[in-house]
Order: sequence, then C-alpha cells, then structure tokens
Amino acid sequence: MELINWLFVLGVVYVVHCRDCGRDDYKFEYTQCNTDGERWRVSVPKTNDCNAVMANYNLPVKGTDCNKECEGGQFLNMDSQECEACPAGTYSSGSNAFLDDWETLPKGFSKQTETFSSYGEEDDTPIDCKKYDWTPKGSYIAAVPGECAASLIYSVTLVKAGMLKFYYQFPSTTTIFHVTVQNDQCQSSKDKDASKWPDTTSEGEWKQVTLNLKSGFNVITWRVVGLDASGREAPPILLKRISVHGVAFTSNCAKCPAGSFSSENSKMCTLCPENMYSAKGAGMCTACNAALEYSYRGSVNCTQRPPCTEHDYYHLHKPCIDGKTGTLYRWIQPMICNPDLPESKKLPSDSKEEKCSPCNPGMYLDNSTCKYCPPGQKSDGSKCEECEATTAPDYSMTFEKWDSMPDEIDLTCVSFADVECNNETTWLPLRDHLETHFSRGESAYLVLQVKVAGFRTEQRVGDGGTSTVGQFTMLFETTCTESCQLILLSDESGSQDMIKTWDGAQAKSTYTYDVKKNGSFTFTLAFQNSGFPLMASTLTDSVAKIYSIEITNTLEGGASSCRKCPKGIDDGGCIPCPGGSYIDPTTTTCVSCPPGTVVASHNAYGADSCKPCGAGLKVYKGRSCVSDGMFTDDDGQTFDMKNLSNSFQFVQGSLLFTSSGTQYYHGFNISLFGEPEKSYVICANNVSRTDSHSYSHAGKPDISHALQEPKLIVAKICRTTLVPSSEDAKAVMTTQSTSLGDHLVEIIRNRTSLSMNYNDSMTTLKEIYTASGYSIEDIQKDIQVHFAAETPTRACPNGRHTLISLRCDLDQKDKGEITLPPKCADGTCDGCLFHFLLSTRNACPICRKEDFNRVVGECVQGTQKIHYFPPSDCIVLENMAKMEETQTCTMQLTSLPLMVQVGVPVVVGLALLFFILVCFFWRKNKRLEYRYMKLVENAGGAEGELPGVDSCALEEDEDEQGDAVQIRSSKGARFFKKLTNKIKKDDAFESAVLNERMPLT
Repeated sequence: MELINWLFVLGVVYVVHCRDCGRDDYKFEYTQCNTDGERWRVSVPKTNDCNAVMANYNLPVKGTDCNKECEGGQFLNMDSQECEACPAGTYSSGSNAFLDDWETLPKGFSKQTETFSSYGEEDDTPIDCKKYDWTPKGSYIAAVPGECAASLIYSVTLVKAGMLKFYYQFPSTTTIFHVTVQNDQCQSSKDKDASKWPDTTSEGEWKQVTLNLKSGFNVITWRVVGLDASGREAPPILLKRISVHGVAFTSNCAKCPAGSFSSENSKMCTLCPENMYSAKGAGMCTACNAALEYSYRGSVNCTQRPPCTEHDYYHLHKPCIDGKTGTLYRWIQPMICNPDLPESKKLPSDSKEEKCSPCNPGMYLDNSTCKYCPPGQKSDGSKCEECEATTAPDYSMTFEKWDSMPDEIDLTCVSFADVECNNETTWLPLRDHLETHFSRGESAYLVLQVKVAGFRTEQRVGDGGTSTVGQFTMLFETTCTESCQLILLSDESGSQDMIKTWDGAQAKSTYTYDVKKNGSFTFTLAFQNSGFPLMASTLTDSVAKIYSIEITNTLEGGASSCRKCPKGIDDGGCIPCPGGSYIDPTTTTCVSCPPGTVVASHNAYGADSCKPCGAGLKVYKGRSCVSDGMFTDDDGQTFDMKNLSNSFQFVQGSLLFTSSGTQYYHGFNISLFGEPEKSYVICANNVSRTDSHSYSHAGKPDISHALQEPKLIVAKICRTTLVPSSEDAKAVMTTQSTSLGDHLVEIIRNRTSLSMNYNDSMTTLKEIYTASGYSIEDIQKDIQVHFAAETPTRACPNGRHTLISLRCDLDQKDKGEITLPPKCADGTCDGCLFHFLLSTRNACPICRKEDFNRVVGECVQGTQKIHYFPPSDCIVLENMAKMEETQTCTMQLTSLPLMVQVGVPVVVGLALLFFILVCFFWRKNKRLEYRYMKLVENAGGAEGELPGVDSCALEEDEDEQGDAVQIRSSKGARFFKKLTNKIKKDDAFESAVLNERMPLT
C-alpha cells in the first residue's frame, strides 16, 4: 500500500512537470541581426517547469529593423513590436541604459574570478576566490582586491556610437583597477578613451569616468587585481550609477528606486522632497504628518520628530563690516526636531554687535576681507609693516582666527549613504576654533583640505636623512561618544598617503609633520563621526576641533615676523649663506660648518644645523651627502664603483598573470651614485600606450615640472606598475608610480646592521638576508647601499627603504646583474623594505701592495728581483699589473722566510752548547788519561809495592766555603762552580804527585 502511495505522488509530480507551456510562460527576444540588418522575434520559455508546445503565439516572427530606437520614456513592446510609454512609477532613457539598482546583478552583467601567480611559481595550492568577487550591495557593487583577479563584465549592443559613464571609489595604491572595452571583433577599441586606468580617490570620494563606445556589440570589463605583497587587506573598489548611451531600446521600463517617483512616459525618476516618502516603483510620493513626522529628501519612510537640542541649531558670524560683527543662531534645515515639545531647547537670540577679531598673522583687513600683506612686509593680523633693513619676512600659512572660512581651505562632506550630505553637515568657524557639525542621523567624513603651492627651500641630505623644507603643525582636540576617527593625509609621495590617524577621543594636543620634499601638495584632514550608519533621528556628540594650522616656509602666505639676513636681501628674500654655512644666532653672520658636515636645515641657525654625512658619503657643495662611487671600508680596502655613477638600471619584477592572460609586473628604476642633478630617475604614469623605455630615464630631468605633476615621481629609486598592451608587445601601460628612495643614507661594509631602522625594531643584515632568501656566506664582504624615502604611509609609518647589496663577481661584464630576492619575487617581503642583489666586478676591492704574493728571485751579480703576484679576489690596477722590485743581495734575516728566521738562532744555540760539552768531556778525559799513566809509571818503581793513596778529599774549610757559595748561588752558578772546583782539584792532585816525586836535593 505504501509503495502505491509513493507511485501516486511521483505520478502527480510527473504530471505537474509535464504540463504544457502557456502564453504567460514565454518571453520574446530578438535574434542577432544578419548582414542585411534583419532579425527575428522568437519565444523563449521563462522557466523549465513546462513543456514547450507549438502555438501561434510562440512562432518566430520577423522582427523590426535593427536600427529601430525608442525615445526616452518609452519601451519596445515585444508583442506589438512598437514603442509605448512607460507607466507611472517606471522610467526609460530611450537610447540610454541606467544601472543604479544593485540589489542583484542586473541583466547583461556577469562576473568571474581567476587566480594569478608569478611566472614559474610552483605553489599550486587552490585559492578560494569567492571573497574577492564582485558583490552587489544595494546602491553599488563592490570588489575586495586580493589574491584573485575579479572581473565584472557587461555586454551590450549599441545601434550607434555612444559612451559609458560610471562612478567609482578607488582609494588603494596597491591595487590594479582597469576598465577595457572590446568590440564585436573581440579586439580592443582603437579609441584612446576606450581603455581607462582610473585615478585613485580619497577616502569616501566618488569620481566619474567616461569611455567611448563603438556601434555594435560591446563588452565592457572592470578588472581588479590586488598587489600588496604583505598580505594586508586593501580597501574595496566600489562602482555605482553605470550608464550606457547608444543602446537601441529597452523592452522593459525600470522601476523607480524607493524614495523616488515618476509619472507616465518619464525618462528618469525624481527624488521625493523633504517630509515625503515612497516605496519602490511609486508613481507619486506620500506626505508625512508635518507636525509630528519628518523625512529627508529621497526618504523611504517618515520618522517621528524628536525634541530640539543644541545639536539642532548652529551659530555663525556676520561678515565684518566697519570693524563690527555678531553671532547669529539658526535652525538646521531641514528642521527635523519639534520645538513645541516641553523638553525642547529654545533657539538663542542673536548677539549684539561686537568688535571684529584681528586677521590671521601675516594678513590685514581690507574691505571686510582678510588679505596677505605685500611681499617684504609683516603683520600680526592688524596692519602690515615693512621689514627692517637687512631682514626678510619669514613666510608661512597660519590659521588661528576663525571668524570665517579662509579662502585657502576647501571643505567637502562624503556621506556613507548613497545620498549627499545635508548642507549643515560641515566645518563651522567659531572665532577661536574650527568645529565639525553633523546633522541628525548623518554618518560621514567631513573633509578639510589645504593646498600648498610649494616651499622656499630645496631638500637636503645630512645625518643619514633628509632635511625638512617645511612643517605642518596643528593644534586639535576630538570628543567621541562611541567610535570616531581623525585622519591626516598628504599627496607628497604622488598619491594620497595616510600620515597619521587618531581613533577615539583625543585631549587638546599639538601634532607636527615634517615635509621632506619640495613641491605642490595638498594636506587633507578628515573626521569620521561614526564607524557605522546612524538612524535618522540619532544625535552624535562626536566633534573635532581645530584651533590652529600652520605651514611654514611656504611660497605663498604671509609673515608675522622678519629674520636677519647676514648676506643681505633680494627679491626672493634673504640671500642664503654659501653652501656648507650656517647663521650664528649671536653675530648673525655666516659660519662654515666643520668638515664632513652639511647644512641640513632650511633655517640654518646655529651650529646644530650642521649634520654629518652618513657612512661612506661625501659632502657635495655643502648642501648634500652623495657618493661618486669611490668607497673605502673600515678595513682600509678601496672600491672603485664610478662606472655605476650618473646612470640608471631598470629591473623587471616577476611577471604576474591571470588565467585569461592579463599580465602585469613591476618595473624598478635604480640610480646608485652621482651628483644630485645628474643621478635622479623618473617614473611616470602615462595611462596610455608608450614605447617600452620611455617611462624612465636618467640624466638631468626637469624636476620643477615633475614636482608640480603628481603623476611623475622623481627619486633615486622608484617603482612603476606596468601592464603590457594586448595589441603591441613593446607597448606598456604605466601606473601607480611610487618612490622607494629619495636619497642615499649610507654605504657600509663589514657591519651587522643598518644605522637607520625601517621598522620599529632593529633588524640585522643577517635577518634581512634570510628573509629575502639571499646567501649569507658573503654578507661581510658585500657592500650595502642604503636608500630611504621617509614619507610615511599607512602601511609604512617609517617610510620605505631600499637596500642594494653589491657583491664582488669578477666574471661579470659591464655594470653587472641585479637579481630579485628569491623569497620575495616582487622585491619586497613586507612592502616597506626592498632588497636587491647586484653582482658586479665594480664591487671588488682594488688590490693593495700588501695583498700581493711576494717572491724573491735568485741573487745574480749581487742583486736579486722581487716578483709580486696578484690575488684572485681583487682588481689589479694597470700600474700594478707587472710590479717588480730589485734589491742588493744581503743575508739578512728579514729577507729570509719566517721559519728560517726562527730556526737559525735555535740551531746556533744548540751547536754552541754541544761544542762546550764536547770540550769539557775531552779535557776531563785527557786528565784521567794522564793520571792513569802516572799511576802506571809509579807502579813500576818497586815490584809488588802499591803506590801511596792520594786523598781527593777537600779540606774542611774549603768544603764549608763551597757550601756557602752553593747556598748563595743559583743552580747555573753552582754548576759552573763545581766544574771549576773539580778542575782545581785535578790540578792540585797533579801538583801533589809531582811534588812527591821531586828530589829533596
């Protein structure tokens, strides 16, 4: 029975799935146009839940002309194949397609991810690319740069040439973001604007891009590739409001987004006004209860009005007229609070007129406007005065009076929502400080930007670092109820870099940033009141207060004081002291710095301005520390590397590519030694096709022009991202240039660590070599050339550093070969320290005379030659190639080998001792023989009569005397004393024998 029930269920399911399709189960589409411009309308089932049947309504029908267009506000009815008006609540742009609804991926879009790797990489570990894919987020679509390449693809057919427009956010410099257009021949469009490398944006900033499109079938691809080798997560790339102009028609009118409405035959939707709202697809907006409810423009619902607080009004100052001003109080518009509630705050009354505050230092009041004093004058903010003779103004841009917003400051609000900020969400000047003000429910970045045209001093190098050409100083304070953040950014490096961040509440304090490079820069302050979207009625107490901002030594601005000029003045201000001199603060005269030091301060007051050069560097014109390629290490060995001066080398990083063939790599331009004017290199962002070698060059560049153009990077070492063109293998796209070394810090050898840290902890050379994958066997012999770019970034707070290790290789030709770190194929392992190894014969030491092997020839006619043979690990100079010397033959110990010099005295000493012993025993033997002969002679006088016994004993007093001598003498003395006594005894014995045999008469 149970089996029958299951069969019955399956039969029902089978019957359901096998029903015939009805008219509502089909949709109509056009086929591709043929060469005659004809096409057919065909039916396509919407789902797979029915069986297709042959009926009159789904038979192929000849379609309209391929060039048929519908006007704005109309759509093509596929049933009648005629253009009809869009109903209320919908819109159509006719030949324009607007894509601003990103709840799901719109029709015509597709996406894909693909892994990319370095050429020759053996690691085949699969990577999950899902988290790097393009993801719809409601009002925009986002992609997170990372280990996979993410592509967003849009296919569209245009009946005429048109264009593509879109808004984007691209805040990362470690990401490739590229937009390409392909036509129906699957070739890139030849129009120069059909391929874009969008510029980077600031935090929260939206920019627009426009690309030209050809008629026909077009494929538009947005591709994102992460480049950060350190593994840090880059901020996402965002897209919104994509529009395509030139499409033939739309078969469906798009519904208006929530918060907007449209009437019949509308080309676009209109946002609901304040105090009104609407749902998606609304033909009209619904009004809120004005007395009790409110809504912002473009709202999807109404919100109850809260009691009014001090956050619902703001105050401002009237313009200064005839020296008088006043404070005005106004409700924030649109007014969302209810002032009639009992607990509501009342709006304060306007203040009485009061005296205007003085202008900022260096300025004066002119017709209610503060202006900078003329050149050569100073001011405390009231009136301008001429500087005294032999003095010049000390220019700066100083803001400490906030009666109104200075003209040099630009204000922007970047909302986290898809709508613009309210007008009253801004920075408010409140006389003694500048303060942020947010409307209810507003979560945004309030941005303040100060543009600096340049500084009055060029960059100088000393004490292993660069001098400051100016300083940015601000006095500030923040108050936060929950989470808030204050950010300071600068485009000093060519792109927006985060210099410093302050999270949470900060007590009133001063921060100073040293500007290291001359040029036109923009300093940006951005305050975020909350890290998350706020409810419409939510109040925020997060506030940032800026009390003063000062930028010193600027080209523009005014002066509050004048400084003494020891050499007089000219049109540009003080005539500077000669190179290598500082100003004595007591005598205000120019004094030369000690030898080996340079003036590394733009003020150059006092002996402290003189800074020593780094190890291995020389003073250049008293202003900079450079190397001409000659280097002597701590052991006295000299290296001639002049062949590497005033020239550059290009190093190509590992080729990275995607599975579809998209390639890119990093190019490094390196200049090691030489005079500053001749040894800089340039990295350019051309964002267009160019010759393969035109993106870098050495020699004397137009530095002043380059510094005014952020897309050109002038440095000692710089890096550029290069993408080969698909049409021309020799053409490349260059982008995202950055400096890896603005100046030379030091040249060292036989040391264990660098003198300047690139991170918070001291890193030894051995650790650097190990992390890079280089052999450490010759680490003590390698020459370390250390460069630095001290501009801080978010990832590298101490700036970027580059270490080029020069290794001796006599087999190398020309300038040698530079290799990338084996473990870090892109030149760096952490994004802050870059390490290269240059194998070159120029890094081999020059042979010294004492390094040669010395061989002394035979003595010929009183003279002998000394031959010198060079070692195999140094460079022999021409004047030492066949070095010989001639000397007179002399037997001097100094001319003998060391073993001979030591051995000769030892042999002579042993021979002399042996001779003395031989003489002693010979003499003793002769005396014994003589005594024996005497005994034999005496025995022959009387047969059988023995000779009388001679006593050999010493006399008693002689023995005592001998003992006394033995006690006082050393062992050596006693030995010779005994030897002498023995001889004397033998003489006495002989004498006694003779006396005994001597006759009495």
